[in-house]
Amino acid sequence: YNKVCGQVRGYQYGTPDGFVGPKDVDSYYVDGISITHGSPRKHLWTYAIGASDDYNYGGNWNCPCAKFPGLSPPSFVGNHYYCESGNTGVVNHQFYDEPLWDGEGCGAGNNCCAQSGMPWFCRALPQEVDDDIEVRNCANQGISDEDTYIEILEIYVQ
Repeated sequence: YNKVCGQVRGYQYGTPDGFVGPKDVDSYYVDGISITHGSPRKHLWTYAIGASDDYNYGGNWNCPCAKFPGLSPPSFVGNHYYCESGNTGVVNHQFYDEPLWDGEGCGAGNNCCAQSGMPWFCRALPQEVDDDIEVRNCANQGISDEDTYIEILEIYVQ
């Protein structure tokens, strides 16, 4: 294959921290979904979760596109990511019913839902490969603090 497309839809529990974590594709660089291929891993796409659409957590926990922006993604991610929060306001330890990465439901002053192509991603690779594709549900804290429920996961190769 030399082209990979897909989509993920999920739901947020608790306080995911966006791109807080090690800046290493082999680690939990994101709270959310990491899609890679090959060994060593090569990044395809990331679905990140910020803590809140519109509450100021001091510049760390939110998405980079939130009203109060969080940390930028690691350089290997580039612009190949979507980031959204299912929460507005202060985070509680609960599942939120707002679907993630659907391009809808973002609060005022938040640009996360304006990302082109949501919920679908598509990546053209520079050459044909036969690598395995790996999907990881990453988090830098335990499930009592943050988690991601996945409802839809579709990956297509060409």
